[in-house]
Amino acid sequence: MLTLHGRSGHRRDFLRVGAFGLGGLTLADLFRLEARGAAPTADRKAAILIFLSGGPSHIDTWDPKPDAPAEVRGEFGLIPTKLPGLRFCEHLPLMARTADKFAVLRGVKTVGNHTGNEFFSGFAWEQGKPDAVINQKRPAVGSVVSRLRGSNNGLPAHVSLHDNPTWEHPYYLGPAHRPLRTFQREKENPALADMRLPAGVTPDRFEDRKGLLRRFDTLRRDLDASGAFEAADAATAKALEVVTSGKVREAFDLSKEPEKLRAAYGFGKAAFDFVPGQEFLLARRLVEAGVRVVSVAVHGWDTHEKNFETLKKQLPVIDRAFTALLADLEVRGLLDDVTVVMGGEMGRTPKITKDRAGREHWPEAGCTLFAGGGLKVGQVVGATDATGSQPKGRPITPQMMVSTVYQAMGIDPAATFPDASGRPVYLLDEREPISELV
Repeated sequence: MLTLHGRSGHRRDFLRVGAFGLGGLTLADLFRLEARGAAPTADRKAAILIFLSGGPSHIDTWDPKPDAPAEVRGEFGLIPTKLPGLRFCEHLPLMARTADKFAVLRGVKTVGNHTGNEFFSGFAWEQGKPDAVINQKRPAVGSVVSRLRGSNNGLPAHVSLHDNPTWEHPYYLGPAHRPLRTFQREKENPALADMRLPAGVTPDRFEDRKGLLRRFDTLRRDLDASGAFEAADAATAKALEVVTSGKVREAFDLSKEPEKLRAAYGFGKAAFDFVPGQEFLLARRLVEAGVRVVSVAVHGWDTHEKNFETLKKQLPVIDRAFTALLADLEVRGLLDDVTVVMGGEMGRTPKITKDRAGREHWPEAGCTLFAGGGLKVGQVVGATDATGSQPKGRPITPQMMVSTVYQAMGIDPAATFPDASGRPVYLLDEREPISELV
């Protein structure tokens, strides 16, 4: 007896594009969304979410406190920005000269260490709840955009350019809305290898294998009257199109960018284990090609010790990469459509630790930057007290930031979806965007 089904009655994937010729990562999983009702659209609305992992010191970057005691204000000098009265850390000169291109959010308050910004990392939402209660898991932003906006131009809706598999889960939206995870390192990521024809398989030979697949599909359709195979076949066909057309691999090919532009992003000037500018430029290429959400992680901001020594190396790199990204998007006519957000999980303690010259985690206050997306930029939103310890007036929460991104992308923050138990759940509990930005 010939069995064409796997466990639980579902068909065993016959065609997996990439490794083993027709084995490895199945891109079809990324496209089954459309068979469930989210049609692709041709608009260019997108988001680039830059996660400064570990939490940058707000006091030593975009919320300096020059009149505070020495153990708070730190070692860095200040420089004026393009906005009257606004000053940044001396190691951010490019951002200072282009401060009219983005908004600085001060007084960003998260709930706990490493749990506040689901917005970037996909951790559990805990806004207003004790740290110990981690049970209200909400889908990551990219998964929501994938579900509601679908793919664009035949590319995955959400690409994650970092390597932590514990971040950015779709939860109850389903596995079809997981990000395509890939990242740039010395060796090519397996996800990219799965987007090309394997060694020894010519386009003609690949067409032969597609023909073999179609013959199996004919048999399956004869055996199955439910229509499930037909929907799966459509997803598989789209995955095949990605491989044979080369759209995704083309978008990932940074060699196509001129050397002058690569230099503007800071290639070869890394203070980290990889080049942030490389990830930023890749994010631009992906959204330009049609990816809806690109998430980037820049590690190394957990400055519990040697805070100033570390930031002297890191800040110029991120200064160059961020300003190059905004300028590049603007030149290409994309900045009004692409929302760019950069921030961390939390701020850092006002006082410097004497023995380690560092700053500890401080979820009470931090900074996040917003740009593009048709938002009102060139301003500071929110404030902190004289030592950067607490927000003055209304704190800015992660859910407010997420709501702002959703609105910029044409998504209703009041939308609901059934969770794993079938209970309708709002995308956000706090559904009001940051009014100053919209």
